[in-house]
Amino acid sequence: MNFLNPLLLLGILAAALPIIIHLINRRRAVRRPFPALDFLLRSQKKLARRLKLRQLLLLLLRVAALLLLALAMARPYLISDAGTTEADRMPVGVVFVVDDSASMGYGGGATWDKAVDAVEERLSGLRAWDRVGLVFAGAWPGGEPLGESPALLQLSDDPGDVREALAGHGPSERATDLVAGLRTAAEVLAGADMPRKRIILVTDGQKTGFDPQALPTGGLGAAVEILDVGQEGDRPNLAIVEAEALQQSTGARPEFEISATVQNFGAEDALGVEVRLSIDGAPIGAGLVDVPAGKTARKSFTHQFEGKGLHRARLELAEGADTLPVDNVRHLPIQLVQKIKVLLVNGDPRSVPYLDELYYLERALQPSKRSTSAVQAESTAVEGLAGRSFGDYDVVVMANVEKIPRASVAELTRFVKGGGGLLFVAGDMVKPELYNSLFAELLPKPVRSIKRLADRDDPDAPVKIARFGQIDRSHPVFKVFDLPGGETVHSVPVFSHLLLEPTVGDEARVLMSYGDGAPALIERSVGEGRVALLTTTIDRDWTDFPIRTAFLPLTRRLVQHLARRSGSGQSDSHAVGARVRLEVQPQDKGRVEVRDPEGGRIVLTPESSEDGAPLSFVAREAGHYKVVVTSELPGEEPREIEELAFAVNVAKDEADLTPLPASELLALLQGAGGEGAEGQADAATLDTPERRVGVWSILLFLVTMILLGETILGTRRSILIRLWNLARGRSAEPEI
Repeated sequence: MNFLNPLLLLGILAAALPIIIHLINRRRAVRRPFPALDFLLRSQKKLARRLKLRQLLLLLLRVAALLLLALAMARPYLISDAGTTEADRMPVGVVFVVDDSASMGYGGGATWDKAVDAVEERLSGLRAWDRVGLVFAGAWPGGEPLGESPALLQLSDDPGDVREALAGHGPSERATDLVAGLRTAAEVLAGADMPRKRIILVTDGQKTGFDPQALPTGGLGAAVEILDVGQEGDRPNLAIVEAEALQQSTGARPEFEISATVQNFGAEDALGVEVRLSIDGAPIGAGLVDVPAGKTARKSFTHQFEGKGLHRARLELAEGADTLPVDNVRHLPIQLVQKIKVLLVNGDPRSVPYLDELYYLERALQPSKRSTSAVQAESTAVEGLAGRSFGDYDVVVMANVEKIPRASVAELTRFVKGGGGLLFVAGDMVKPELYNSLFAELLPKPVRSIKRLADRDDPDAPVKIARFGQIDRSHPVFKVFDLPGGETVHSVPVFSHLLLEPTVGDEARVLMSYGDGAPALIERSVGEGRVALLTTTIDRDWTDFPIRTAFLPLTRRLVQHLARRSGSGQSDSHAVGARVRLEVQPQDKGRVEVRDPEGGRIVLTPESSEDGAPLSFVAREAGHYKVVVTSELPGEEPREIEELAFAVNVAKDEADLTPLPASELLALLQGAGGEGAEGQADAATLDTPERRVGVWSILLFLVTMILLGETILGTRRSILIRLWNLARGRSAEPEI
């Protein structure tokens, strides 16, 4: 037992007073024999024994009353895991943060139903004087209005409002952002005048949906309770995480390779997964693919289009492939671009054609004037870059370039971040320190040095040189090496190559390496664009690669891969819940509008007050979007701008259902300054403050009852008899 006022326990000493008085009254008188009274004394012995017992009881009651009174004044309390405390009787402001992201549709909606049941259970436990609110934890950009979402951003006195909001809601297609939901709930409670505040987070605990760095440093200002409604154990899932279209030829019927990357997030191999392709709503084909556990697999389709224009592709897994169908679909707009424009920057031009840096690359990209290659190459020296805009090209190749003007570096950086492709090729002109200084923001990895293995005329060259070793066959560039002739890439001799600095935590991907593991071809995404680095040459100075069979398909596929741009319409990078930016200018004869997959109009908002600022909006559903110009003249139909068409898909991270244990989540919240709340068997909570159950009121009640008993016991027997007779309705006077 604990006490709020322990000093008042000194009042216990007062309990000694009745005992002292009792002892004083027990002093024996002088005994004097009086024979006349012997008879009366003997008759009173029985009454004396009764009186002695009565006095002892009075003594005990008076001592107990003083003891309990002193204890009550010290306000004792107990620590209890259950029961009702004084704080429990105070009104509580409760905000439910319900995860309504795409992953909550797992199990055919069973996870969402479990979440609704969990909220209902908590609602039934609220008192009439509590108030409730509701926030959804799907990811929307900061400050974006919730639109038609029925969230209750003000506390309500009626729990039925929460029930009604949940009844008309369900899992969305957007990604999880638990921190955003918690912050919104904290803001709702901050504006409420409630003595106690609590946040109840209802989620499947998806690990990718929680960013501890985004938590407010000052805490949430409320107790947090976590209801984990996710499936226990392994959560297998299949998803199409990427779709891509590569143009193979031009002409009247251009040919495209359309591929889907399927990822298996489960612990068991998925065999015979059916992937389907439809274009403009018409089924094109279907095929099976085996996806190993925890890995990806690609399924490709080849299709010839009729004529020019925009086509909308849909890649999807067969119905019933898994229990989370929302991520089994990928939308991809395909623009029938006649040519991929490539700018080749020659860093070491030669007068002898076959010794020139670009001799083999130019012929690989355009074998002949009658070729149907989709690549259109243009060559220039470094001097020709002055004042040139890279925006007119899809890919820029820096072939053995020593340096370029700083202004060109800045223009090249903007070009890549805007969606362009860039290929660095090594050679003797590359100076590592200068290269790292100029292209630090673009290089996949910093260059350390040039490793010279052997000269061509060295008799020991066969044992000194390096050869291409492991290649990433899952990458679209190396799909061609499943064809005859592709195996020659492993026999290519390399006499010199660049060594790269090792880096930790970057996004660079090694596509091809040498036998000793050093990178030969490496790629990294920069903004919306892609950058690749070939650490050997594309002429015969450092290698025989240009005269091998594999050179032509590899260089063409690499250029086609780098040519994908976000503005070309052949990107699936926009995610539901993300902000889509459109570089469009106001039209002279109308206004620009975006139409969602259902045909609804979307209001575009400028990102700044400056003229020509990008227009943007938040995509709220997956599918193909149109950009149209609505004329202000009567009678004219809206006109679609096909070049600006784009697709929106479910975020890739939402397919990874790996859970974050509630205990770890609570630890992260504690580290951010979260407050506590009590937990239950199916709920994880933060550490709670002490539940103090006060007992001093009970002690005061006992004192009152003791004093009442002492009063009754101390009253003369004759008076009690009279009161008893009166209570029975009889006369108080004795009968004669």
